[in-house]
Amino acid sequence: MPAWPVEDLPGGRVRVPTQETRIGEPAAAPAQERPNPMLDGHQPWLGALIRAASGKLDA
Repeated sequence: MPAWPVEDLPGGRVRVPTQETRIGEPAAAPAQERPNPMLDGHQPWLGALIRAASGKLDA
C-alpha cells in the first residue's frame, strides 16, 4: 500500500488518508507548539495535491 493512497469517491472527489504518530523525539517538541507546525504543514501539501490533480501545478 502506498504511503498516501488516493481513494476515488463519488462526485469527482478523492480522499487521501494520512496518519501521524507523533511518537519519538523528533515529533515531541513540534507536537506541543502552538500553532502546531505538524498540522499546519499539511495545508500546503494538500494544496499542492489539488493543483497537481487539476493540472495547475507550476513546473
